[in-house]
Amino acid sequence: MHNPFQEKNTDDGRDADYILQSLKGDQNALEALILRHQSWVFNIALTMTGDIPLAEDVTQEVLIKVITKLSTYDPQKAAFRTWLYRIVVNHIVNMKENRKESFFSKMMESNDDEMFINNQPDRRKTVRVENERLKEETKASCVLCVLLCLTRKERMVFTLAAVFDVTDKIGAEICEMSRVNFRQSLSRSRKKVYQYFMKNCSLLNENNPCACADQTNYLLKAGIINPERLIVGQNSLGSIQSALGNTIREVEGSYHEFISLFRDRPFLQGPDMVSWLRDLMKSSHYRSLMNWT
Repeated sequence: MHNPFQEKNTDDGRDADYILQSLKGDQNALEALILRHQSWVFNIALTMTGDIPLAEDVTQEVLIKVITKLSTYDPQKAAFRTWLYRIVVNHIVNMKENRKESFFSKMMESNDDEMFINNQPDRRKTVRVENERLKEETKASCVLCVLLCLTRKERMVFTLAAVFDVTDKIGAEICEMSRVNFRQSLSRSRKKVYQYFMKNCSLLNENNPCACADQTNYLLKAGIINPERLIVGQNSLGSIQSALGNTIREVEGSYHEFISLFRDRPFLQGPDMVSWLRDLMKSSHYRSLMNWT
């Protein structure tokens, strides 16, 4: 699988060729370019939002921006991955607060890491869910939703560096900050999330108070888990770990198990962008923006 975040992006020439052909009116080249990156855009959006329908919407909105601005891309100023994923970052960081962000920000508004756990029903009064699929969904949802305790910029740095193994050099370019600031932001965000998990989550310490089976019903009732759109029920291209390939850097020992909670998640294929893109390209408006006749 193509990983756009590898330090030595030996495959970047293919992007350049697709861009050149796309701007000449080759719809197949544009389709190939979009499909090379759409799953990465979608999985970044999902990690940032914890919400499949919203991540699908974000993916489409970002790709529309990429398509309509493609003629402005200047390879002399930045690599294509920097240009494209900078659009992703800016779009997500600046979009309107979503329902899950609002829900968890209220839970965390006291700045107390235990607020979320303490606001949930008494475990002794909660019916444990034994459905393995729903328990896996609870795990996937909680792992993502815990990130909502971070600011969006912190969450984006964590998503890029800790989850998708983006180096400080590439991450700093994409996020438009210095490498020092990128590393400092990663250190702060990683520490916050790590401490939360170590204090509350039974996945890392079985003596901790929050167990997936105890919280499933609560998250279902709160609308955090949508039984009609389970993360674990989506088409997967393997795990995030496998999608990253064989060039993954070693994770610091104390963080290894914790980071694995994120990288062991499925790398989802995402929405069917082929049909959407073909319909979009039939539009005279977008054809004119691409200077296609």
